[in-house]
Amino acid sequence: MTKTGQCHCGAVSFEVSSDPVRMAQCHCEACRRVTGTGHIVQAFFRKEDIKISGETTVHKSLSDAGTTRKRHFCPICGSRLFAENSKTPGAMGIAVGAFDESEWFKPDVILYNSQRPGWDKVDDTIEKHELM
Repeated sequence: MTKTGQCHCGAVSFEVSSDPVRMAQCHCEACRRVTGTGHIVQAFFRKEDIKISGETTVHKSLSDAGTTRKRHFCPICGSRLFAENSKTPGAMGIAVGAFDESEWFKPDVILYNSQRPGWDKVDDTIEKHELM
C-alpha cells in the first residue's frame, strides 16, 4: 500500500511504496531540539521505495557514534521531514507526523530512553535502549 505525506505548507511531498523496515522513537537531545518536544518518531524505509517531490534544506551533524546524520527540512515552513545516517546509506527515516495517515505506526524500539524527559511517557511494552 502506498503511503503519502507532506510538509506543513505542501512544498515538499513524498510517496512510499513499501512497509517500513523499522519504526523507532528517539529521545536524544538532538531529536528533542529539532522537534521542540520530548522525542521524534520515525519510520525507516529503503530509499529506493521513496519518491520525494520538492527541495529540502539539509543540516548535517555527527552522531555520538561518529557517523554523519543528515536531517531534511522544508525550506519554506521548516517542517522536519527526513533523516539519513552514513551508517545505513540505503535507508531513510521519515517523520511519522508528516504522513497523511499514520495509524499503522507503532515503534519497535525506544532509543535514548536515558535522555527521555519524565513527562514524556512511553508504552512499557516497547523495547528500550538507554542510548542508541
